[in-house]
Amino acid sequence: MLDSTDQQILQLLQQNAKLTIKELAEMLNLTTSPVFERIKRLEKDGVISGYVALVNPEKTGRGQVVFCNVSMPIYTHENIDTFEQIVQNMPEVIECYHLAGTVDYQLKVYVKDIKEYDSFLRRMAEIPTIKVHSSTVVLHHVKYTTAVPVD
Repeated sequence: MLDSTDQQILQLLQQNAKLTIKELAEMLNLTTSPVFERIKRLEKDGVISGYVALVNPEKTGRGQVVFCNVSMPIYTHENIDTFEQIVQNMPEVIECYHLAGTVDYQLKVYVKDIKEYDSFLRRMAEIPTIKVHSSTVVLHHVKYTTAVPVD
């Protein structure tokens, strides 16, 4: 269970993971030792799973986002494991969700443009255990955050 201090630490780190222990302690009106211990506990417990730099995909030439919905006509453990392993090795797939319903997976794909997405779809067509159900092209972001609500 997270107390209010843990929640504040998580909110602050999600806004800026480069904050030092000293800066966090000052913001929370605490000394550095309890803040350090709390962060170590949150890491050990898996609440904090890592620290990353958020990169603007447009600045790297990968500004086109497409949601790709995939179905698996023959739904077996082996096909699931095989597909999920293939997706792990596809750098343009930023997120992949296993879903309940008509669509088995939804992939969030970052590509340069539609032509590159066409190449991606051609590679997907080579995977015999799946079929691409549909694609949705993103026109622009309305909201983008990686912050998880913690209160």
